[in-house]
Amino acid sequence: MKKALLLSCFSLFLAIGTLSAQSADAPNALAFRWTMNNFQYPITQKFDRFEYTSGVELTYVRHLGKMLNLALPLKLGKALLPLDDQGTVRNAEMIGSLDAVLHLKFTKPEARFYPYLLGGAGLMTEIENDWTINPEFPVGLGLNIKAFPNLYVSAETQYRFDLNDNRNQLQHALGIWMVLGGKPKEKKETDRDKDGISDSEDQCPDEPGTPELLGCPDGDGDGVADKYDECPTVAGKKSLAGCPDRDNDGIADHKDQCPDEAGVAELFGCPVRDRDNDGVPDEKDLCPDEAGSILTNGCPDRDGDGVVDKDDRCPDTPGPASNKGCPELKPEEKEVLEFAMKAVQFETGSAKLLASSNKVLDEIAKILVNYPEQKLRISGHTDSIGEADDNQKLSERRAKTCYDYFISKGISASRVSHIGYGESKPIADNMFAPGREKNRRVEFEIYVD
Repeated sequence: MKKALLLSCFSLFLAIGTLSAQSADAPNALAFRWTMNNFQYPITQKFDRFEYTSGVELTYVRHLGKMLNLALPLKLGKALLPLDDQGTVRNAEMIGSLDAVLHLKFTKPEARFYPYLLGGAGLMTEIENDWTINPEFPVGLGLNIKAFPNLYVSAETQYRFDLNDNRNQLQHALGIWMVLGGKPKEKKETDRDKDGISDSEDQCPDEPGTPELLGCPDGDGDGVADKYDECPTVAGKKSLAGCPDRDNDGIADHKDQCPDEAGVAELFGCPVRDRDNDGVPDEKDLCPDEAGSILTNGCPDRDGDGVVDKDDRCPDTPGPASNKGCPELKPEEKEVLEFAMKAVQFETGSAKLLASSNKVLDEIAKILVNYPEQKLRISGHTDSIGEADDNQKLSERRAKTCYDYFISKGISASRVSHIGYGESKPIADNMFAPGREKNRRVEFEIYVD
């Protein structure tokens, strides 16, 4: 019996081997499955009661829509039917059933994995018990796994509610599902732009083109399809996205600032020019007519102090950038200027220098000689004793006296300036004598202009 059933299934499979998945074009299917019934589990609720009996199932399946099938399963097999609430059974008896079941599908018919939920109604008959008929309501789930275009491995589990006592059952089924009738539709090739290249292979299906460019047009005939051509109206080079390059420097003319002279990309297609031959192109040379170095952007730096000559106030004497390229005073020279504020003294209420002031003024003059590029600023100050106007004039005269002294020592007048501030810039409290003494001063500042 089983051998004959297997042979019939195999023959049917060979006969329909070219059919397609179940759909509106192939709406019918047959399922052949082996079944296993368990009437004990609904009573005991224990999975260790593996008192299953076997049977066979033949199901007709009709496609109703993309989410719904109708199945009419006919089943025949043996069963251990409980006689009471304790699950007492007698010998296995023949049973049969016929159902009408709806399948709720979750994937397209052509999917490899095809799960569904099921629910419906049917009749179960106990053949050896005077053909007793019981109404039943099966619910469950199934899974079809595609093996061939028309053939699935099919598994299903149901729980069947019976209106009679002790007739609920747990049922499993495993077998094959075969689609009947219909053939796969042949896909009709289209060619919207009529260029002889089907739309499925045409990268520009709405514009006539050539096979070499996969159906895309090439308006300027340079071998670059217009959709990729940055210069679609002018023939150019493939390597430059279809754009021309008159000077052949590898830079497309529309990006080349010197399209008729071969150049370099760094200069936007223009040739390297270096008027002073210092190795720095004129376009990057801050001093294109004076030879310099790469480190100074093409500008000369005679004293090598890192400050280029055009910004260096002392181009022949090294000095830091913070002092505009000029050397800074030595610590002992700065001390001389600090000391001079106290040491330069005048007669009381007068602009006449005391002889003791000459020594420190001479030292300042020497410093100026050592720093010929630097200048001296002299500022006079007084305390607040007396009239402010008188103090202002006195501070100016005293600054002027120091100025005249340096001129007499041969310092150029262009390097020395003087100004008086009167009592307006005190550095101590004028209320007390020590403070007033500090405020009566002349300050000397050597600086780079």
